[in-house]
Amino acid sequence: MLGLYWSESSLLMDVRFTFRRHQRLRQQRDFERVFAERCSVGDHLLVLYVARNELVHSRLGIKTGRRLGAAVVRSRVRRRIREAFRTCQHELPKGLDLVCIPRAPAATEAGAADFAHSLQTLIARAARKLPSQSDADSVE
Repeated sequence: MLGLYWSESSLLMDVRFTFRRHQRLRQQRDFERVFAERCSVGDHLLVLYVARNELVHSRLGIKTGRRLGAAVVRSRVRRRIREAFRTCQHELPKGLDLVCIPRAPAATEAGAADFAHSLQTLIARAARKLPSQSDADSVE
């Protein structure tokens, strides 16, 4: 899907609002690495775990447990979170791995716009908590 996007350089750019395979966290070791970073923020809809990656794009992983509801409900919540990420991905910082854990019961009633707003505010808060890239390089 193509869309027009207003960039900071005041030029209209043609960008794609897709959610491709390379933008997803798919392997267990990626999820474990993000959880091991121990940088989390939350609100009434989501708990968001964040870690830096070595890529030029951010990736999203979603964990939904049975306490959220039946399989149909969990799938609906995952679709809404993916849609929220897809539509606001160009406004988010690059080079982050994100794991979203929706909170019951608020997440079952929320729409994609609610998740988008929540993602943007939580990522901004998490970015302030993360050590800068130069700090991470100096530790290693």
